Amino acid sequence: MPEQRFRILLVEDNPGDAFLVRTLLEETGEPFDIEHRSDLRSAMAVLNGDGPDALFDVVLLDLTLPDSSGVATISQIRSCANTAPVVVLTGHKDEELAFEALQHGAEDYLTKEFPDGRTIRRSIRYAIERSRAERALKESEERYRKLVELAPELISILSGEEIVYINQQGLSILGAEDSAALVGRSFMEMVHPTSKETLGEYIARYQDGYGGRADFTIICQRPDGDNVELEVSAIAFTHEGAPAMLMLAEDVTEKRRIERQLVQTSKLATLGEMAASVAHEMNQPLNVIRMAADTCALQYDLEAVKPAFQRERLSLISSQTERMSEIIKHLQIYSRPDDDDFVPFDPMKAVERSVDMIEHDCRLSGIMIEVVPPAQACLVKGRQVQLEQVLVNMLTNARDAINENGDDGSIGGLIRLSAMVDENHKVLKLAVNDNGGGVPEAAIDLLFHPFFTTKDVGKGTGLGLSVSFGIIEAMNGKIDVRNEGDGACFEVTLPIVSFGDVSEDIFADIPDEQVFNDTSSNTAARQNTRILVVDDEIDAMEIISGYLEAQGYNVSAASNGEDALAIAGVVQPDILITDIRMPQMDGNSLVKELRSRDPALPVIVMTGHPGDAERPVDDDGADAPVMVMSKPLNLKELLGILDELSEVCGQM
Repeated sequence: MPEQRFRILLVEDNPGDAFLVRTLLEETGEPFDIEHRSDLRSAMAVLNGDGPDALFDVVLLDLTLPDSSGVATISQIRSCANTAPVVVLTGHKDEELAFEALQHGAEDYLTKEFPDGRTIRRSIRYAIERSRAERALKESEERYRKLVELAPELISILSGEEIVYINQQGLSILGAEDSAALVGRSFMEMVHPTSKETLGEYIARYQDGYGGRADFTIICQRPDGDNVELEVSAIAFTHEGAPAMLMLAEDVTEKRRIERQLVQTSKLATLGEMAASVAHEMNQPLNVIRMAADTCALQYDLEAVKPAFQRERLSLISSQTERMSEIIKHLQIYSRPDDDDFVPFDPMKAVERSVDMIEHDCRLSGIMIEVVPPAQACLVKGRQVQLEQVLVNMLTNARDAINENGDDGSIGGLIRLSAMVDENHKVLKLAVNDNGGGVPEAAIDLLFHPFFTTKDVGKGTGLGLSVSFGIIEAMNGKIDVRNEGDGACFEVTLPIVSFGDVSEDIFADIPDEQVFNDTSSNTAARQNTRILVVDDEIDAMEIISGYLEAQGYNVSAASNGEDALAIAGVVQPDILITDIRMPQMDGNSLVKELRSRDPALPVIVMTGHPGDAERPVDDDGADAPVMVMSKPLNLKELLGILDELSEVCGQM
């Protein structure tokens, strides 16, 4: 290996001193190559040159030169294109001058009292090593700075709430033009109100000296009004000697949107697979309604009408209509996008509804579903409809596995959905077991991957289990799968938020006629209240109008919004009952027009569409509520609401 030689530029105007430095360095035996210049101008010309001759490992610099003197000489040497560490050689033994020289960038300060060359050699070596270390540190800092600036995540340092650093991607994510717009500001200013408590908790934790890692999710607001969801990883940091928080955040807004789309796609695919079962569930009450109506009509044909029989059959028709309404309502809730926040709910309600949705298909295939409830009631946190989606998917997979494995009829299909409460660990375990032959061992690790399916081509999307995995993970739970007995076992584990009895609707088992008190005493209020009923379904409009007239109300009716406005121009209604979705002028436009005439007009909206029930019209009148009633309409419930409103109208 060739010997490393150090190149030295000696800048010294005294030939005797230059000769002495050369002699002393040669006596040390070190491999130094020395080039001498006697003034600053020629020294700078060398350092500003091109090629290897302009590169030196160290500059030995006298501070008293013909064309320069003092510490300014150091600055000029360091300003050259090819810089090198500077060691000062001077005849002035001045501590103040030495300190000033070091401040201007000199690595060392030597006086011309040369006892031997070892002192100079040591100073040269130290200067070279320090320079190399500083250069390596700067290069390292530059590499990390570029990595931070080019990182696809937001990287920021928070001192308390104050932003002391943020990278370029952070500026882009938060919608800022440059760092000056954010550095020095409170990060809380950009956080959505729903996330301020979360971020504040972690900021306080790191300010108090917490040294661990934290992972959490927050929502920030951009200047353009858009929200961005950030998955944050934070760790302790030190800024200017004080505790701070280093925050790395990934923008997951688009990721969450795609996840929601996948969840919705999976739900709609499940509903499509269950179309035959849903049709059967609807045909059952329709069949009862049809036969009850036919038997009532038959009595009229035979002129043998029996009032008690008619009332019984009409009551049966009403109850079967309610049954159909519940089926439709649940399908609407199940199929709509999940935008609600997580809330505590009873998981056994999700179990009950998911079993109801799949039970008919299983029964047709000779498969029995057995539900084992937990020993103790509890609540979990999340979205009930999403847990239903997970359970429906697992029950459907269990059904398909049994059907595929039992084509020869040699086994009796059985699916057991069991719930167990683990009080020690405060978790609920929901296990779906089947006797469908189990999952191939090679497929177990792949089951939760998107688009992976063990079903035949055309029989599965491969989305169900991967979406289910994401839903349960978002609820801070987990899904496990294993083969158990002669089938598979899918087990969902969810954290419990509370134990004990689950409160039920206090009106659940009370007949409608007891919920709404007898209002026959409201005869005078009813006669003085004019109601406008608007529905493009003529039969529905006539039935509602006839029912309310029979109860003593003054009723006007219209089958569209334009006719309703014309009627209201002649006789101003006290209460408006309207459908939302109508041709020509819809319910929204009608309500706004009538409210412009009478801002205190109470409105009851009828709708059969789940989206309309969220917020059908602008409810901006403090004394004029907008109430929503879902179709099929409960006329007794409508009557109770009208009686309350008519009393209020009578007092105005």
